[in-house]
Amino acid sequence: MIKRDFDAAAKETYDVIVVGGGIVGAGIARDVALRGLRTLVLDKIDFGCGTTSRSSRLIHGGLRYLKRFELGLVHQDLRERDILLRIAPHLVHPLSFVIPITSGRPLQRLALPFGLTLYDLLYWRKSLPSHQRLTRRETLDMEPNLEPKGLSGSYLYHDCQAPFVERLCLENVLSAAEHGATILNYAKVMGFLRDSNNVSGVMAQDQISGETYQIQARIVVNAAGHWVDTVHDMLGKASRPMVRRTKGIHLLTAKFCRNAIVLFALSDARLFFVIPWQNYSLIGTTDTDYTGDLDAVKAEANDVAYLLKEVQSIFPNVASDDIFYTMAGLRALAYSKSRRPEDVSRSHKLIDHEREDGIGGFVSVLGGKITAYRAVAEQATDMVCHKLAVKAPCTTAEVPLPGAPMVPQQSLQQAASERGITPETVSHLASLYGSRFSQVLDLLNNNPKGGQRLCPHSQDILAQVQHAVEQEGALTIEDFLLRRSAVGLGPCQGLDALDLVGGEMARLLGWSNTELQRQVDAYRSQAALGQRFRTSGPA
Repeated sequence: MIKRDFDAAAKETYDVIVVGGGIVGAGIARDVALRGLRTLVLDKIDFGCGTTSRSSRLIHGGLRYLKRFELGLVHQDLRERDILLRIAPHLVHPLSFVIPITSGRPLQRLALPFGLTLYDLLYWRKSLPSHQRLTRRETLDMEPNLEPKGLSGSYLYHDCQAPFVERLCLENVLSAAEHGATILNYAKVMGFLRDSNNVSGVMAQDQISGETYQIQARIVVNAAGHWVDTVHDMLGKASRPMVRRTKGIHLLTAKFCRNAIVLFALSDARLFFVIPWQNYSLIGTTDTDYTGDLDAVKAEANDVAYLLKEVQSIFPNVASDDIFYTMAGLRALAYSKSRRPEDVSRSHKLIDHEREDGIGGFVSVLGGKITAYRAVAEQATDMVCHKLAVKAPCTTAEVPLPGAPMVPQQSLQQAASERGITPETVSHLASLYGSRFSQVLDLLNNNPKGGQRLCPHSQDILAQVQHAVEQEGALTIEDFLLRRSAVGLGPCQGLDALDLVGGEMARLLGWSNTELQRQVDAYRSQAALGQRFRTSGPA
């Protein structure tokens, strides 16, 4: 359970404060808490609301990084992929990838078999099958919507998907809380407490009440993602940027593929994906430098046109009218002067500011992929423990996340029968909460209306709203629709469920009519970013 209490936090002296509740910050908080250190997590908005929730939702080794011979990065990520399959089997699932082979690209035909063989060998203990070559006929049988002209066959390989990566982030937060961490969302860091040249805590503002609190800590870890420079700058220490921000967008469309498809753009040879997700297709991503508003990232018309044109080269029937909405997010890559954003390494970097600029008690975490979040967290926590002279082993590769293990199908069918709701709904709840799905169903004991579907586009039910507020720290409509449930990820962007969800949250949180309307308007504004490309010109 997430219990939000600023007053209690202000009375405590923590071993570690983690600034940032994205998946890296959440992973660090979990690791630190599991090692027995007093831990506080602060996020200025909500857990996973930035880059984490705007990703391609893949857990993968990164086939394209072989092109730059980043073998260590690929090996690490393949190992982490298998760890996540063990500790979070309810949230991370195997996914087949098809790479179409077309005429006119001899280098591709020569390089792919070598690269895929290397991909298979880099982590020999892998739990997924090795790649194989498919004929033209086998390829079209698997993906009948592919353009047959010029198609000579394909390669099939296997990686993983985290369909609800927001829940993967949240379960790390919940695990940290279970092991004693204090969790505060809507807690904006306004500055730092200092003891000479050492950071000794933070000044954090409760974004709900407006009050500011001083909170003490032995070490502060800056894991704020693409806000990492903003947080560091509060120390008043001028320096060059630590991260290079690049924008990636995704399009959600009607479903037109059965497997994940790996494509190489005709215009610039960039690798991108078409991914089956829920009952739709997710197309992405782009990679362009970004210097705009960090809190209102959106897809521009030219971003969408680029992806759409490249997809149409091999899926000619996909049209702009098929796009439901767009998502846009920022990568916070460890700073590099590489000319092209796609050439910047996805490897992470840890900065001990005591060595870097003479400020003790302060560590920054830069870059890293979602796949490797646990490994990044382990290395960051090792650094923290070394600085605190604490000897405690990392156990995050062995301890399952809260929703593990997988729930047997028979148990799901029994629960559906006992509760009088459809097996599809119970299966969906298990895909979000894992073994904790029963906590949601238990709420139906006192609220029979809790089984009501929220939206025609999803299987989510009203009881999830109560569970999100009481157990998972949801404080806004956006928190629930986009990060506690799957409702806002469907084609209507949650707008069809807005009144029902808003009314239930108002009841649970005691909102006035004015506050309810403010929440509704705020969510509509957020959803509108996903439609902005329809009216925007070239960026």
